Amino acid sequence: MHRAGVAAAAVGGAFVAAIAALLLFQGNPGWMYDAKVYREGAQAVLSGHDLYANLHRAGFTYTPFAALAFVPLAPLSTSVVGVLSTTVSMVCLELSIWLCMGWIGILRDRLRVGITAAACLAAIWLDPVSSTLLLGQVNLILMLLVLFDCWLPDGNRWKGIGVGVAASIKLLPAFFILYFLVTRRLRAAAMAAATFAGTVAVGFIALPKDSITYWGGKVLDSSRVGDPQNPRSQSLQSLLVRWLHTTQDIRPAWLVLSLAIVIAALTLAVWANRNGDQLLATCTCAAATLLIAPITWQHHWVWVVPLLLWLARQAWRLQSRLLWIAAALVLLEFYVRPYQWIPVDQVADLRLDPWQLALSSTYALSAILLLAATGRAMWRQGRLALIPLEHR
Repeated sequence: MHRAGVAAAAVGGAFVAAIAALLLFQGNPGWMYDAKVYREGAQAVLSGHDLYANLHRAGFTYTPFAALAFVPLAPLSTSVVGVLSTTVSMVCLELSIWLCMGWIGILRDRLRVGITAAACLAAIWLDPVSSTLLLGQVNLILMLLVLFDCWLPDGNRWKGIGVGVAASIKLLPAFFILYFLVTRRLRAAAMAAATFAGTVAVGFIALPKDSITYWGGKVLDSSRVGDPQNPRSQSLQSLLVRWLHTTQDIRPAWLVLSLAIVIAALTLAVWANRNGDQLLATCTCAAATLLIAPITWQHHWVWVVPLLLWLARQAWRLQSRLLWIAAALVLLEFYVRPYQWIPVDQVADLRLDPWQLALSSTYALSAILLLAATGRAMWRQGRLALIPLEHR
């Protein structure tokens, strides 16, 4: 197949999807909600206003460097921003799936193109992907940066830059620096850390006051992002707040459990990496970042797309009915959006009954189950290695 033609078709399809989204959803109150925040942050940079003065309803919650990166959006109308954001995000989704196809062993061009196209059509209806596209979020762009960085050969001199840039927009991709370290990709870890440090330096040079505000304490203020009890947030902190029915005194438990998740995820990622399963290692790290974040909105869970591809590969390879059921349940969960039946209420969301608590926790519980299942597989392999071959 001619790769130039495939690339042109991918970009063309993304653009058509963007135009369709504009026509269908521009009247939706959520249309480009976050993209407007990006644009207003960029406009604040150009006008010299305080970047963190809540110019928009949601306020700008990203790094000063992110505001600089969004400057090209400043003069654009919402419609143009919508088409541009949707097109770029769709292309990033296509490329992410294409990379995952290679990781799971689908290398023949025609088959890879066909499955990528089908997976894209299925993925755009998943809650995190559709929410990202509706809001104009950057999650699919950041996911591609991380996936591409992990996909690059270890000897590549540019490996690490993608993680560093992703962390400069939203901090949590910096977790993959730890992944590079524990898997002994020291050059990539150094490159990612240097890239991130460089973006911080650029922020201080271009926006010194805003950088002092952000890195001087604003970065640690998770309340600027939203209320942890909101059922649309499924971080570990949000689960603790809702299940314990309080926002008070949960920080020690959250920090201890988060540390346990970090250690477990990195241990499992090292094991998966040693077994040659790069996609599982990457998904394990992504699951950890989603759990340990103070707030994890529904659109952050775009990493379910690589996870579903990995589950499908494993189910097919092992001919496992259990894994097919698991993949179907995850797919159904992210189509159905169980949390949608829980109204957002600052007081009532601290008084949910057990059924409501379950509905508002499914995404996080799926991530925890992924870590648990991977841990069980690691434990079983370790036990098997201790048994002599003649007794297996």
